[in-house]
Amino acid sequence: MKRHPYLREFSDDHHQGLVMARRLRKAASGEEQPGQVAGTFLEFWKEETEPHFVKEENALLPVLARSGMRLDNESLVSMFVQHHYIRTLAARLELDLTRQDVKHETLGELGELLDKHIRLEEREVFPMIEEALTEEALKEVADRLAGE
Repeated sequence: MKRHPYLREFSDDHHQGLVMARRLRKAASGEEQPGQVAGTFLEFWKEETEPHFVKEENALLPVLARSGMRLDNESLVSMFVQHHYIRTLAARLELDLTRQDVKHETLGELGELLDKHIRLEEREVFPMIEEALTEEALKEVADRLAGE
């Protein structure tokens, strides 16, 4: 899907997230080594996904609030609740990896949720934001991203 240039950075990050979600699901089903995939995911989490979440929260939320968009919108609420739940699963996975007890269930749940989360953002949240925000507000999001 073509994304507004000021929001493109978010969508660019999503491709690798979908690849990682697939690997997590494969590890959950035994097609890949759980410990290896868990370690790869946690590195990806710390370097890419967690910073991506912070950017969404710090760059989007203030602009959406100022623009008058209702922040109790179901898609937005789901997005931020999923951020919290993915953080929780990542912390659980990190603890399990430290104990050398990576659980297939955690890998599968994390893979499914990450995939669902990215698709929610791409199919619902970002199209809604592109429609609701003015060009000026979209530029403010980009400026906030540049300042991160």
